[in-house]
Amino acid sequence: MAYRNPLPVAVALQPVYDTKGTALVVITRNVAPARGGIALPGGYIDDREDWRQAVVRELKEETGIEAAGRDVRLVDAMSSPDGHLLLFGLLPERPADRLPTSTATDETEGWHLLRRPEELAFPLHTLAVKGFFEGRYV
Repeated sequence: MAYRNPLPVAVALQPVYDTKGTALVVITRNVAPARGGIALPGGYIDDREDWRQAVVRELKEETGIEAAGRDVRLVDAMSSPDGHLLLFGLLPERPADRLPTSTATDETEGWHLLRRPEELAFPLHTLAVKGFFEGRYV
């Protein structure tokens, strides 16, 4: 597969809440790189695609969760050592019991909830999750 616009990456921060508190939606990857690793939903921004639309498209493709581009707010932009620009879009918090059932997709083994910062498959995802749980993206 070849991408016409391979450097910018859109990453979704989808907070949810339930009786245990606030959590973030994460996925388990079943594709390279980082096959088997835990990551935030995200991927390349398509050629001529708005980054907000890429955030909601990737969220839908990898989790089945639907969102609106108008609700995405840019909370961080980070550059990786290999030259990728990651744009982290925060979506409004929603109740966990209203999410679709976690199912495998073409790129994931499904989604689950992350309740505290931990090491993820990609270092910049780890930093963004830490920032979220520290309250930097309010």
